[in-house]
Amino acid sequence: MKESRAERYRSRRRNDSEVSRFWIMGLLFSLLVLAFEFLIEIPVDAKWLQEMEMALFSASFTLLAFYLLGLTFVFSRQQEAGKVNHHVIIYAWLGAILFHLFLLITNIANQHVYKAGIILFLGPLFLTVYHFITYLSALRAARREQDMATAASYERAAYQLILEGSKVYSEISRLKIAYPEVEQMLRANDFYDKLERYALEMQQYLQAKQFTRKDVEVLEGHFLYLENLLHLAKQHPGIMESRAFAHRENYES
Repeated sequence: MKESRAERYRSRRRNDSEVSRFWIMGLLFSLLVLAFEFLIEIPVDAKWLQEMEMALFSASFTLLAFYLLGLTFVFSRQQEAGKVNHHVIIYAWLGAILFHLFLLITNIANQHVYKAGIILFLGPLFLTVYHFITYLSALRAARREQDMATAASYERAAYQLILEGSKVYSEISRLKIAYPEVEQMLRANDFYDKLERYALEMQQYLQAKQFTRKDVEVLEGHFLYLENLLHLAKQHPGIMESRAFAHRENYES
């Protein structure tokens, strides 16, 4: 099925936003790597190195568990997991966990190795954050499109009800003029004032900028009331509806 121009435009904007977000986070990660490599010195004989590695190991294991729980929640709701291969992030966390475990076991005295451990922790962390930002952005865009589609459907339904209600009101007005007993029936049963008020209220909805479900329900109630009045009016013997209105009913059926 061929995409419309609006769909292609939205898809292009979404892709541009994702690319920009990826490059921004990639730039931040690169700056952090350069800072750790050239601006920060790690003393290899510091006593807190083992504690740092234990903390990074525990944090990596915990964040991997939370990431897997997040994926489980996403898949259980049958939503897209985002345009990121989650297997890559899982393998990155597993690699970081194994690397920190290796450092805890071997106790290597090399600052570049410990810097690599910090970078290996930050890499999966950035990927995880990017993944969920992308997922939440896609979910927000999908909800926005769904809300726009719902608003458009409410608008179509409202205008259709206003149009049909105007036709029914015009037919009732014609019958009142052509058949005095119709107007007598409306006034005798206290239908006249309500008929005019409902017709006016339906026309006032043309000035609305957006429609809600409640608005459509109100318009539908007004339309059904007008249609029932027309049905009552046509019950009188000898009353004939206009050819244009009869043609409308045959066309709809």
